[in-house]
Amino acid sequence: MSDTSTTFSSNKDRLTYFLAEGQLIVLGVIIALGILLVWFRPSIPGVPSIVHGWLAALFLLGPPLLGLFVTLFRKFRNFRWETVFHINGATDEREKWYVKPAIWSERTTEGPSPYRCNDDEAWEVREFDWQEETETLTVRGSHLSQMQDSALVTFRTLVHDLHETFVEKWMDLNALRARDTKRGLEVQADVVNAQAEASERGQMQPKLSVKEAWEDSLEQVKNDDDYLEVDDLESYAEEEFASWSPEPIGPERPPETAATDGGEEP
Repeated sequence: MSDTSTTFSSNKDRLTYFLAEGQLIVLGVIIALGILLVWFRPSIPGVPSIVHGWLAALFLLGPPLLGLFVTLFRKFRNFRWETVFHINGATDEREKWYVKPAIWSERTTEGPSPYRCNDDEAWEVREFDWQEETETLTVRGSHLSQMQDSALVTFRTLVHDLHETFVEKWMDLNALRARDTKRGLEVQADVVNAQAEASERGQMQPKLSVKEAWEDSLEQVKNDDDYLEVDDLESYAEEEFASWSPEPIGPERPPETAATDGGEEP
C-alpha cells in the first residue's frame, strides 16, 4: 500500500477542480448553451415553450447578474467593515485589512490606541495580531501623532532619496575640486581658441562655448578610472553614523515615560 494518495480521489474532485480553475470556460459554455436555445428553440413533448425561454434567459443573463451581485455584495461588505492599515516602519510591514465591526469593537488594545486616517474613514495601527482560532484581535497604535509609522516610512524614503542625490553630487564635486585649477586653464584656453576662430571667420562667438567646455571636462572626470565610488547606501550610512555617534559615558539613565497625545478610542 502506498503512503501517498492520488491528486483526485474521484470524478467529483476532478469536476470541482475544473469548475474552480476554469471559471471563464464554464461561463462561456453556459452562455453558448443559452444562445443555442434561443437560436434553435428545441421542442420537447410535455414541456411548455415558455420554459425554453426561461432557460435561455437563465443561461444568458444568469452569469453576468451573478457577477454583478457578488461585486455589489463585496463593496457593501467593505463599506460596512472597518478598514485597518497595518504599517510598521521598523519591520517594513504594509498591509490592509477589512475587519468586522463586531470584532473591531471587541479588540484588545495593547499600549497606545489606533489612529484615525484617510479623513477619519480608516484606522492605522503599528501592530496587528489576528488569532483565527479564538477570533481575537490585538492591535497597538503609536504614542505621538507625529510618530505614526506611515509618516516615518514616507520620511525615510524621502531622506534616502535626498541622501543618494547628495552623495552623487558630493562625488562629482570632490572629484572636480582637485582638478579645478588645471581644468579652469584648459577651459579658458578652449574659450580663447573658439573666440579667435570666430574672429578670423567673421562670426559671433558661440554663447555656449564655456558650457560645452565644462560639460566635456565633467564627462572626462566621470570616465576616469580614479573616479570615486561609494559602496551600498545602507552600509555607507551606517559607517557615517558610527563615525559621528559618540559612545555613552557613565551609567545608563533609566527610561522615561514619554508624554503622549495618543489616539482616541472610538
